[in-house]
Amino acid sequence: MRGRLFVLGVALSAIPAVQADSLRCGNKLVNESATVGELLQKCGQPQDRKVEKEDQYAQNPTNGARYKTGLQTVKERWIYKPTPGALPMAVEIVDGKIVSISRAD
Repeated sequence: MRGRLFVLGVALSAIPAVQADSLRCGNKLVNESATVGELLQKCGQPQDRKVEKEDQYAQNPTNGARYKTGLQTVKERWIYKPTPGALPMAVEIVDGKIVSISRAD
């Protein structure tokens, strides 16, 4: 029995930390395939929201020079703490699409 527990412990320690891919809001569940509208409907407004805009660049095929395209990528990080005692969860949104759900640091 002791040998089995050791093997189980070694096996579990070899598993990398896995990011959460869903967020529970009450009895509702939101995963990365949800839309931002569904997220807002199920979980409401986040407790914290950070928005960054980054310019997009392209490379000129003729001379290799890098230039701004005039477009921007909008990156958002929404923080939810759905219930008292629950760990805060972060939802990463890029250009209006949920790209990841993980524990907030």
